[in-house]
Amino acid sequence: MFEGKKNIGTMRYVLLLLMFFLTLSVQAQDKVILRNGDTLNVEVKKVGTNSIEYSFPNEELVTEKSKNEIASIIYASGRKEEFNQGIVVPKITSAKDWEKVVETYLESDVAGLTRVGELKATSGWGGSLGSSLGYKGAIKKLKKKAAKLGAGVLLIHGSPNKMAAAFGGGVQVIATAYK
Repeated sequence: MFEGKKNIGTMRYVLLLLMFFLTLSVQAQDKVILRNGDTLNVEVKKVGTNSIEYSFPNEELVTEKSKNEIASIIYASGRKEEFNQGIVVPKITSAKDWEKVVETYLESDVAGLTRVGELKATSGWGGSLGSSLGYKGAIKKLKKKAAKLGAGVLLIHGSPNKMAAAFGGGVQVIATAYK
C-alpha cells in the first residue's frame, strides 16, 4: 500500500515536469510581424542582409522571406528587432475603410507586399483651375476601389495627363493596389 502512494507521487512529479517542458517549448517561439499585419509564430534560424530564414514549430523545413515583407521580429528572449520602416500597411476590413488607404509614388514602399491589381480612376474636372480637384477626386475613387479589394496601399503610376487636364479633358490616374 505504501508503494502505490510512492508511485502516484512519482507520476505526479513526472507529469508536472512534462507540462513544464511543454510550456517552455510553446513559449520558446519567435514572432515575425509582417508589414501587412500578419504574425508568424516561428523559430528564426538566420537573419541575413536581405532576408530571414525560419521554420515553423515541429518542422525541419526552412523558409526564407525578404526583409521587405517584415516589420519586426520579437524573439523568444523578448528582444525586438525592427526592420522596414517604410509605410505602414493599414488593415482594411471593408469598403468603409477607404480613407485608411495609403498612397505612395515610390516602388520601394511596396516591395514585399502582395499585389492585388491594377486600378484606374477618372475625374471630369480639368482645365487650369480644375485639374487639381480632378486629381484629388480620382485619388479618392482609387482609394474606394482599393478598399473594396481589401488593399491598404496604392502605388500611383506616373502623373496625370497634364495636357489633357489643361484643356478640360479631365484627369485619369492609374495605380496598383497592394496589401
